[in-house]
Amino acid sequence: MRYLLFSFLLWGSCHSLAYACDQNIGSKDGQCAPNFTLQATDGRIFELKKQLGKVVIVNFWATWCEPCIEELPALNKLYQKKIENVEFVSVSIDSNQAAIDRFFAMNKGIKVEFPILKDFDKKTANQWGTNKVPETYIIDKNGVVVHKEIGIREWDEGITSKYLKLLATQ
Repeated sequence: MRYLLFSFLLWGSCHSLAYACDQNIGSKDGQCAPNFTLQATDGRIFELKKQLGKVVIVNFWATWCEPCIEELPALNKLYQKKIENVEFVSVSIDSNQAAIDRFFAMNKGIKVEFPILKDFDKKTANQWGTNKVPETYIIDKNGVVVHKEIGIREWDEGITSKYLKLLATQ
């Protein structure tokens, strides 16, 4: 099954090279990822289009979402591998900063070392068509969506890091 998934993901990444990011904007595989600009919880500003040339993992989540909470450690382990030319961002659809602060104060064992972006008005989530969390997107170096994962996944499996390394070097 893993090899089937890897083959599909590899096909998707090669297939995405045929698309140019112009008018085909959306969150489906093969479409140009919608640009967004959001502030991170540390105050930094993140703009997706400034990441062209890098693979970007965009994870939509919320502090009230049990599967999201279960998935965060695996995403953080994958992030800790420091794969060259791969960026990670987590987009919180919580209602305010207090919810995020309260969550991390109560869950000290959960670490997220990559930026947590604030989408409190859910404008970006709506733009991306995100209606279930967690939802995670893999965006290639050209800004094209090559994979969308709805629901929890074990992101720290070796096959995933191999795929991201391959995608980042294409």
